[in-house]
Amino acid sequence: MVTPPTVAEVLAHRAIWAAHEPAAYSYVLTQSGGFNVFAGRPFEIAVLHDTVQSVRLFDTGDVVPGPYTFWPPTINGLFDQALSAIEGQQLTTIAFEGQQLTTIAFDPLRGYPRQMNFVPQPDRTTLVNASILEPSP
Repeated sequence: MVTPPTVAEVLAHRAIWAAHEPAAYSYVLTQSGGFNVFAGRPFEIAVLHDTVQSVRLFDTGDVVPGPYTFWPPTINGLFDQALSAIEGQQLTTIAFEGQQLTTIAFDPLRGYPRQMNFVPQPDRTTLVNASILEPSP
């Protein structure tokens, strides 16, 4: 039986991330579920000082126009979404509003959330994957 993640577990991994967080990095974000034209499509997210700078479709390189105020999340934003879901509070990102986090997997070296699974709901994201995280020069 899989036990739901706890706030303490997420905070412990967030501390690992904080110790290794590069000032600039990129990662690939894939979200599945819901009725969204981009569901299942990977995005390359470029982040500088915890602010999303650019978003590209990973498979084509096409730029996704901003502003990037609420979406996509930085890695710290993924931690925020996980904590909010665990605490049962409304989230700032509509795709995650009111959702319950069922499982979370963390990167073994940097501690960031690699995969988050949510209870399926109509027109809601049910799976979030963060991969290929690389520091930027």
